[in-house]
Amino acid sequence: MARFVVTVPEDFLEEVDARAEAEHRSRSELVREALRSYLRSGTRKGDISGRPEVKRAIRLQDEIRRRHEGSGYSGSAAVREMRDRIY
Repeated sequence: MARFVVTVPEDFLEEVDARAEAEHRSRSELVREALRSYLRSGTRKGDISGRPEVKRAIRLQDEIRRRHEGSGYSGSAAVREMRDRIY
């Protein structure tokens, strides 16, 4: 098998190691499976609109927009506010 070096933040590596330990496997095995799953899923920086969680989020946003039409509610402002609280 080939080897390569990947640089990740320390806290991310701790998370990877904790998951590997919890699942009783090596870090390499966990990373191989994660990469394999990512590559098979076709997930890229491109179109994610087909993902179920994205479709659900769009439906919810549309429903909220319809409910609050004309009220001055801004979904974008609500998302920005939530993002600012989290990050």
